[in-house]
Amino acid sequence: MLALMLCASAGGAWAQSAPQPTEAERARAAQPAGETSVVESVEVTGSRLATGDPTSRVIVISKEEIQARGVTSVEQLIRTLPQNVNTIGAVTNERARGPLSNRGKVGVSQIGSLGVSAANLGGLGAGNTLILVNGRRVAGAAGIEDGFANLNGIPLSAVERVEISIGGASAIYGADAIGGVINFILRKDFVGSTLTVQHEESSNDADNSRISLFSGYSWGSGNISGTIDYSQRKPVNNYKSGYVTQNYASYYGGDTSFDLRSFSRGLQPGVIDRGYYSFDPPDYNARYVAQGLTVRPGLVGRPGLNDFITVGAEALPDVVPELAGPESDTISGTINFEQKLTSRLTAFGNALYSRSKNEQDILYSEGLRVQLAPGQAYNPFPAYYFDRFTPGPLVAYNPKSEVEAGELPTGRISNTATQWNLNLGLRYQINTDTKAELFYTTSKSETSGQSPLLGSTVELVRDAAAPNGVRCYNFQLAQNQLNGTDREMLQAVFDRQCLALTSSDPTLAFNPWKSSADGGGSSVADFYYIPVTEQRSTRTENWEARLTGALWTLPAGKIRYAAGAEMSVDDTDSKEVRVRTINPVTSDRHAYFGELTVPIFGEGFNYPGARSLLLSLAARRDSYKTSGPVGTVNNVPYSQGGELLYESNTFANTTPAIGLRWEPFQGLALRARWTEGFKAPPYTQLFNPTGTQRYTTTISDDPLYTCTTDCVRPRTYVVPMVVAPNPDLEPQVSTQYTLGFNWRPEGMLKGLTLDVAYNSTKIDSEYANPNDLQTFLTRREILQLSQFYPRDASGKIIEARNYTFNIIGSEYESIAYELSYLWPTRWGTFEPKINVLDNIKSERQAFADREPVSNLGFLQGPDDYKVVGSVGWYYHDMSASLWAYYTPKYTNDYEVFRAAGNVTDERKFVPVDDMLILDLTAAWRVTNDIRISFAGRNILDQAPPFVVVQGRPYDTGRYNAAGRTLSLELQYSF
Repeated sequence: MLALMLCASAGGAWAQSAPQPTEAERARAAQPAGETSVVESVEVTGSRLATGDPTSRVIVISKEEIQARGVTSVEQLIRTLPQNVNTIGAVTNERARGPLSNRGKVGVSQIGSLGVSAANLGGLGAGNTLILVNGRRVAGAAGIEDGFANLNGIPLSAVERVEISIGGASAIYGADAIGGVINFILRKDFVGSTLTVQHEESSNDADNSRISLFSGYSWGSGNISGTIDYSQRKPVNNYKSGYVTQNYASYYGGDTSFDLRSFSRGLQPGVIDRGYYSFDPPDYNARYVAQGLTVRPGLVGRPGLNDFITVGAEALPDVVPELAGPESDTISGTINFEQKLTSRLTAFGNALYSRSKNEQDILYSEGLRVQLAPGQAYNPFPAYYFDRFTPGPLVAYNPKSEVEAGELPTGRISNTATQWNLNLGLRYQINTDTKAELFYTTSKSETSGQSPLLGSTVELVRDAAAPNGVRCYNFQLAQNQLNGTDREMLQAVFDRQCLALTSSDPTLAFNPWKSSADGGGSSVADFYYIPVTEQRSTRTENWEARLTGALWTLPAGKIRYAAGAEMSVDDTDSKEVRVRTINPVTSDRHAYFGELTVPIFGEGFNYPGARSLLLSLAARRDSYKTSGPVGTVNNVPYSQGGELLYESNTFANTTPAIGLRWEPFQGLALRARWTEGFKAPPYTQLFNPTGTQRYTTTISDDPLYTCTTDCVRPRTYVVPMVVAPNPDLEPQVSTQYTLGFNWRPEGMLKGLTLDVAYNSTKIDSEYANPNDLQTFLTRREILQLSQFYPRDASGKIIEARNYTFNIIGSEYESIAYELSYLWPTRWGTFEPKINVLDNIKSERQAFADREPVSNLGFLQGPDDYKVVGSVGWYYHDMSASLWAYYTPKYTNDYEVFRAAGNVTDERKFVPVDDMLILDLTAAWRVTNDIRISFAGRNILDQAPPFVVVQGRPYDTGRYNAAGRTLSLELQYSF
């Protein structure tokens, strides 16, 4: 917007009404595209040099453009970027095949994922996108070892601008910057106060209200400023968003297996699920036949065998949860200060604090599933009536009447997420060009919460000594996996549920056959319990010393440098991490870095075709060290008192970068950059307390060995299995190339800007787990891999190894085009702009002799291309912007499983239509002190294309489930 104002003011009589920018605004607006202005106490994204690295492309989104986009949160802002792939956030976190759930042994808990949002530049994964606040790292989302920051911990009202580096930046920042860097610069250097009130109405009830205050004060030798913000956001109403059924058989050509209604979700009275698959000619594809066993209508009391009837698909419950996503209340604050201590020495710092309370209804629609013991008062079936493995019937019960009567509370998953960052520094100005700086950063994210459960903790197992032949069993209690209050809570729940499921007394036994809350038996509340609060945390602490300045002055300009060292300590603690590490895990990192820019041509030393030429060099040396359990002494399980064995892991690597910027003539700049990246393995891939223990598994149809006397079944034999860390696991490394140019012609085309950027990223030695093997290889080929199945001289497998391993890796390629034009007229200044991101490649390859598997153009990967267009208009104190977001057609592969590189059922590849969303924003500065702005997102209330993913009829990764939103904002400065 500032650039528009400048062009308008230079445009003669037609633009006389444009407000005049300040000197600071002029300096910022004059920067070439892809470069950033330099504020002395703010680090430039992608470089530690005071002037930044001109060979890197940095996208800057100013506060004015943020307002023009009409977004109300940082999460929404990042979703507007065509380079971002929305895999983590709000409703999308519910996906069972999403990055928070599909993680091998243990996924992130509901408490840990509630209210979490992340950026994912280029589709390389959220853990490969680095988030900075004022140029410094922030702690990752609480307890999630990937290291990505929770965007919901950054208040949008406190953001002055956002700087985005798309190319890899590991040579500057170290690991997790392979995909790019997003740097949020907080507001500062302002005298006075601004009060902002905003309310947003959603067509799907996801309303949002916010009030914030920003205030600043300065004196001769320093300044201080800060913000305080409170916001409240409501969840999405599923029914209004179009989510009204769970029957999607028609979407998959009549395949009844996609009728997601199920007797397992329960009826009232309860039902025994007896559904089965039928293989009908001519193609013999599986067809699910819904069938259930329940009691006859009107039954009261204890049923007999003759009281049961069979029901079919007509009785399937079609229950859709009313709400989706969390209801959130957030309060946050920031503070920035700078104080000159002497004429050369300056102290500075900033802090951010955010506290969010998130709540979401638990899904009673999933029902309650219990197993009645033989002889239980309401179980008329003999032992093992249905099969020889199940002693009593498995009954699914929906406690609808109890909820309506208030007997069962309306449970809510809830958490409180806290994030704080503190950055402190000292800067000593040695001379005009040279300064020494010391930085200290500490950041922590914590989440505590509880998740009420409606379920059974009891499993019935054979016990010949018991009167009814079975006894109650719980794995966690039996294996001593819990202690303290956790064990006390679970033991109390287990005891009362065991009584309800085994008692022959009709007043003590649970009755799943009742039709009302007072239908007899013990209360369903026996199966409602609240586990002990879950505590999660991630913390990072960093110390850095840096020297920046100029070495020599060449005819083309000064050789500028930056050099220094840093030390970091990172801690992660959560339930899923402790599965592999037992205790919280700490990682220590030491790094040394250096940067250099050498002007070869420029200033007074230039020639035709070489107006300027600049070379950029950077390198960073990282060393990571962490320790954790790899087994127990004498193989005694830890749960049974075994003593843990610990080992340390150290990974070190040097990541270089080389860049070139060539300006053959004024208005045209070409840039090229090559860099490498490095990422050490996460904790759970290095450690495992069961690493020294041996289990057993069976090998069937071995292509290299035929069992004889050692068979347990035909062509099947038993081998030991180990679940352990991989001692040969290598760190991931990456190589990236970026090429591009920026053209700003003079003369008749003045006002036109064209920027083109090509990016290529290759990740080598990527991590994978054994489940990934079946994606790339046949079972026959898998059994021939000696690293997982070593053999003796006879060819017999002697051990099955279940551990993380390295595959060849992934490759990504894209080209981004940005074209804009400033057009000053007597009716105001117009700026049409179009951004096109063409994704060329996004694929993963496991082995050299296997073709890579691409996810480009599929639901779970990046789109083939993305288009974002806008038209801005500025006149006097008024402005307006129209935005268009186009998503092309893609393929729904959510239900598709690949085996040996091939799709198991191509019928589940379903095309998805394209989508065009229009947003409109407008603002009017009524006086110097009052500003009113309006934002309408999805103003046409465009319905999303029909696509079934996780039981929902639209793709929450590409469509904002809030639907059409209209917001009004009032700003008052004083």
